[in-house]
Amino acid sequence: LDKNGADWEPVGQWRRPFSINNPGEDRHAAVNREVKNTRENLGLLDASTLGKLVVKGPDAGKFLDMLYTNMMSTLKVGKCRYGLMCTENGFLMDDGVVARIDEDTFLCHTTTGGAERIHGWMEEWLQTEWWDMKVYVANVTEQYAQIAVVGPNARKVLEKLNAAAGGGMDVSKEALPFMEWRDGKIGEFDARAYRISFSGELSYEIAVASSEGQAFWDALMEAGKEFGVMPYGTETLHILRAEKGFIMIGDETDGTVIPQDLGLHWALSKKKDDYLGKRAQQRSHMVDPERWQLVGLETVDGSVLPDGAYAVGEGVNANGQRNMIGRVTSTYHSATLGRGIAMGLVKHGPKRMGEVIEFPGTDGKTYKAKIVDPVFYDKDGEKQNV
Repeated sequence: LDKNGADWEPVGQWRRPFSINNPGEDRHAAVNREVKNTRENLGLLDASTLGKLVVKGPDAGKFLDMLYTNMMSTLKVGKCRYGLMCTENGFLMDDGVVARIDEDTFLCHTTTGGAERIHGWMEEWLQTEWWDMKVYVANVTEQYAQIAVVGPNARKVLEKLNAAAGGGMDVSKEALPFMEWRDGKIGEFDARAYRISFSGELSYEIAVASSEGQAFWDALMEAGKEFGVMPYGTETLHILRAEKGFIMIGDETDGTVIPQDLGLHWALSKKKDDYLGKRAQQRSHMVDPERWQLVGLETVDGSVLPDGAYAVGEGVNANGQRNMIGRVTSTYHSATLGRGIAMGLVKHGPKRMGEVIEFPGTDGKTYKAKIVDPVFYDKDGEKQNV
């Protein structure tokens, strides 16, 4: 990536490419190119920085049921489940896909910035509260390189690698359905393939030994030439997920947000007696209907809303300041849709679809945006299931 114009930025304890710029190309143009190519052809993302925690032992399922808001003990071997993690005060702190490796073993993916923190969080509860649980946790983030192979041609490039090697893992929709994983060979590489998608496209996240990461990347780049392969960076990752209405920890969350604010009720188990944060989320402030709720935002003129801008409502508060009724959490130019898109938390937001609200910018301009569904692209999820 360094040789090919990577524009680096700090992410957690790592440096990741914001975009991969061609000669004479600025960030904005590079990102637009990466977004369109990934949606139309084939994109590669180095996802190695995402946290990978192995949780193992006879009580592993019971332990994860307490840490995540949804049920993990019922997950079948070979399958994956998206999970939310809250603090004991109920606030959303991390998310990621959990894979069940065998009866006693789970692999938990965390955010890039959360790997060390969530490992420490697990150890704290095991050592101080649930010391009698038979569970072992290991942070294996740096043991694996993980590459997201994304786009309509994702399956084709993997099948090409397998054909060149005389066989390999069956990556068909039937053999490897969405939200499942398999171990096997892809080309010449021992790999674990997860059929998961943070882009809404046909997507595989493929883990290989970290010592083979560069060689696997190079093989994908070579085999992908005929399929329009192009690496992409973190900004394209953000835009692809925002077009699908997927939340990002640290954008849609800020330490005061609970899953219910983000419309994630489906990820809260109704079968479990308890999980970290459950009782806190039943406090009066947490169930207050006045809490700001997640919505999509589309500027009336197609421009991009300023990041972090606040929406103003009628009247003034006790300090004589204009009343705030919401704020922007994520905002981008969508090359797919050819306009600005944003996500935000707005008072009574889901009940105000179609309403236009105002966001004063620090540039002296007032931006008008319509409240819309947060899923801007492929609402039925057909593209990721091909």
